[in-house]
Amino acid sequence: MRPLIALSLGGGGAKTFAHLGAIDALKEAKIPIDFLVTCSAASVIGFLVALGVPSQEIKREFNKRKWFRLIRRSIFKDILKKYIKEKGIRDISQTKIPISIVTVDLKRNEEIVFEKGDPLIIPFASSAFPGIWRPIKYKDYYLADGGILNPDPSDVARQKVGKDGIVISITLKLEFIEEKPGNRLNVLLKAIYSLPFKRRNEIMKKNSDFIISPLKDLKISFRDWKETFLGYFRNNKIEEFYQKGYLETKKVIPQILKKIEEKEKI
Repeated sequence: MRPLIALSLGGGGAKTFAHLGAIDALKEAKIPIDFLVTCSAASVIGFLVALGVPSQEIKREFNKRKWFRLIRRSIFKDILKKYIKEKGIRDISQTKIPISIVTVDLKRNEEIVFEKGDPLIIPFASSAFPGIWRPIKYKDYYLADGGILNPDPSDVARQKVGKDGIVISITLKLEFIEEKPGNRLNVLLKAIYSLPFKRRNEIMKKNSDFIISPLKDLKISFRDWKETFLGYFRNNKIEEFYQKGYLETKKVIPQILKKIEEKEKI
C-alpha cells in the first residue's frame, strides 16, 4: 500500500514562490501530495495550491500586480478573495488537498494549527509578519505569522502521516550575515527570529524523510530589513525563486520515488 505523503512548506516571504517550483517537480514525477502543512507566506501560496489553482496561474496573478501594495498586503487579500469566490468555498477544510495552516496566537503565546475555519482570514493571519503587519483578530485569537514559533512545520506534517508515512520538507531558511545590531526594528526582528531559526533544523531532522533547500545560497540581513523582507517581493524575482525550487526538487525525485517503493513493499 502506498504511504501517505505530507509536504511541509516553510516560511520565507516572497521566496515562497520556490514552493511552486518544488510542487510542480513533484507533480511531474507523479508523486502525490496527501497533506499540505504551511506557515507564514507559504500559507497563502499553499492554500491556493490546495484549492487546485495551477502554479503558472498563481505566478501570473502575482506578476500582474503592483508590489508597492504589499505593505498593506492587499495583494494577498485580493488574490485570496478571487479564488475563494471562484471555487465557492467557505472553509479551509473544503480544499482539494487537505491543508493545515500554522499560526501563532499572541494572546496566549502559543502555536495554533487550523484545519478548518475562514478561508480568507486564516492564510492571511498566518503571514502577518510581526513588526510590519498587525496581528489579525479571529474569534478569541490574535493571530500572527506562524513562523514566529514554527517556521518549518514538519512536526505537524509528521502528525498527519504517522511514522509509516513520508514527510517532504521544503525549507526556505537562510543563513544569517554576521553583523552588528542596528536600529530598534533591526534588534526586534533578530530577537524574534533567532530562536525559531535555530529550532527549525532540529524539528526538520527529527520529522522529515527529505529536506529540500532551494535557497541555500542566499543570506539574510536584519540591518537592511527592507531589502531582506520586502525586496524579494519583485516581479523579476518570482520566476527566479520558482526555478530554484523546481531544479532543487528534481535532484531529489529519484530518492523520493525509491522511498515510496520501499514503503509499498512493507
